[in-house]
Amino acid sequence: MKLVIHLREAELKPETYSYLIAMTAVVKELNEVGKALRKLKGFAKDGFIEGLDDENIKLVEKYQSDVLEEGIQMSNWLAEEGNTSAVSLVHEKLLAMYICAGHGLEAERQLWEMKLIGKEVERYFYDIVLAICASQGEAGAVSRLLTALEATSASGKKKTLTWLLRGYIKGGNFEDAAETVTKMLDMGLSPEPLDRVAVLQGLRRKIQQPGHVETYLRFCRRLSDAELIGPCLVYMYIKKYRLWIAKMV
Repeated sequence: MKLVIHLREAELKPETYSYLIAMTAVVKELNEVGKALRKLKGFAKDGFIEGLDDENIKLVEKYQSDVLEEGIQMSNWLAEEGNTSAVSLVHEKLLAMYICAGHGLEAERQLWEMKLIGKEVERYFYDIVLAICASQGEAGAVSRLLTALEATSASGKKKTLTWLLRGYIKGGNFEDAAETVTKMLDMGLSPEPLDRVAVLQGLRRKIQQPGHVETYLRFCRRLSDAELIGPCLVYMYIKKYRLWIAKMV
């Protein structure tokens, strides 16, 4: 990537395939950084190491941003070349870059641009972008992507809604995740057990916040109606009155 940039800035005019190879390198680099960060977070969660401090997090984010910016610069140079045969490949590379960098809205835009030029995109990519947008709370993008993915089989809908559900879980949007589980159950689709547990645990952690008790109880009732969980014992302590309230749901 650096070599192609150097050649371009020296006005040596690299070939089209050189830009595409460099963009592929950007995708691989962003992907490797993402995998390394996920491993690091896993080790930190298990207590093997300490997590990154704020300063190092900013350094990593800046590195990712710089690499992505250089990849975008490659696409701009290719556009200046006016090589129409490379347009669809450029969009593919940009889509992969934005996905690896976790930029949901930019990735969604690439999907629509690819659709406009008649480029077929595998459904798998729509699901990935949907999950990223869900994790980032981009309600508008989620709605648009779900509309685009409506006409599909039951198995396809389950895959899409599972991606959506896991996106909400990853982003800590447990109310939206609970609604997604409820929607799946209403459609006759059974969410994965680990996903249901993750939503329950997420709602339980927020149960002491105003308005969250009702959400938790409503979700428990829906799971119980579907015979996915047994009765739940919900209890609350009112400190002011030194009063415990327990209720079987």
